[in-house]
Order: sequence, then C-alpha cells, then structure tokens
Amino acid sequence: MKLSWLFVLVACSLTGCLVQPKNDLDAFYAHRPRSIVVVPVVNESPEITASSVFITSITRPLAERGYYVFPVYLTDMILRDFGLVEAGHIHQLPPDRFFELFGADAVLFVTIKDWSTKYLVLVSSVVVEMEYVLKDTKTGLVLWENTQPYVQSSGGSDPITMVVSAAITALITDYLPLARQANDMAFQGHKGIPSGAYHPDYGRDQDRF
Repeated sequence: MKLSWLFVLVACSLTGCLVQPKNDLDAFYAHRPRSIVVVPVVNESPEITASSVFITSITRPLAERGYYVFPVYLTDMILRDFGLVEAGHIHQLPPDRFFELFGADAVLFVTIKDWSTKYLVLVSSVVVEMEYVLKDTKTGLVLWENTQPYVQSSGGSDPITMVVSAAITALITDYLPLARQANDMAFQGHKGIPSGAYHPDYGRDQDRF
C-alpha cells in the first residue's frame, strides 16, 4: 500500500497527473480579489520548523500571479498584538475578521500535510504537501482551493552510493526549494489561481483553469 502510494505521489509531482478536474471558480470570478493576506500556517507534519520555513516561500509566487500580498511577518505581528497566536485558532476565525484587521479582499489558509523524508529500500524521497484554501473576507465564500504534493527522490544503481545518499538526504535536506516548487505548481498549474489585477494576463486566462 505504501509502495503504491509513493509511486503515485512521485508520478503526480512530475507529471501533474494526466486527468485533473478543473476548479469551480465561479465565486472567484464573481469577487475578483486584488489583495491577499496569508495567515500563519497550520502544521500537521512532525517537523516543528516546517511552518517557519514554508511561510518564507509564499509571497513571491502569489505576487507573480498579480496580487498584492500583505507582508507575512507584519501580518503575524498584527495578529499577535490582538492575542491571535495559535495558527489553528486563527484558521477558525470568520473571514470577515481579516477584512476588519487588514482590509484584504481575500485570506489564504495553508495547512502543511506532509514535510518529511521517506525511505523505500535504498531510495529516499523528500515529500512536501500543502493544502491551500482562499476565502473571500466579506462573504466567507471559498474562492479557490488546491492540494499540492511535491516529491524529490535520491538514490542510484550502486547500493553503497544509495545508502550514503539516503543518509545525507536525511541530514542536510533543504526543504525551502521544495516548498517553492510546490507553491509554483499549486498557483500556476492546471488547478492554479487565475491571474490577479496586477498581472498582464488578468481577465484573459479563464480557459487555462
């Protein structure tokens, strides 16, 4: 079971999967957010540093899609000033609370589902997986959502090399590039987010998603 799951995950991360249903973007196009506030990330993985590493990867890909993104560290400071510290609690707040605090059109909730190194015989695979939910801050409607895994495998034909490679991967894995890659795939892929008002393709890429 684990073997099949790993092969499917690797295949999907490399090919995007052959058949993917499109997002229901009716609510998105009805509200057309221009600004997005990204709140602290819920971390469901055993890696305690995952949230702090991941949050540094989120602003650039959203900005490149044509959105104004509130600075994540400033967002965290403001939430803390209001006694909002726990990410799990913040994710349970009504979306209009973020309009009151930031004036943002939409709020992005991210949950880290996986952030780990897995081993299969002599091959190691570094896996990151995030769940994204974008909500309108005035109505609470879900505008867009996606779940994106990304897998990077290491190993070779020589058994000794494979063992050493797996051990080194576990010790020095830099998850940040993987998180960036997952974000790029999530926002720009088949089920990505349409271009925002500050992108040259704004209003012209409906058929893509």
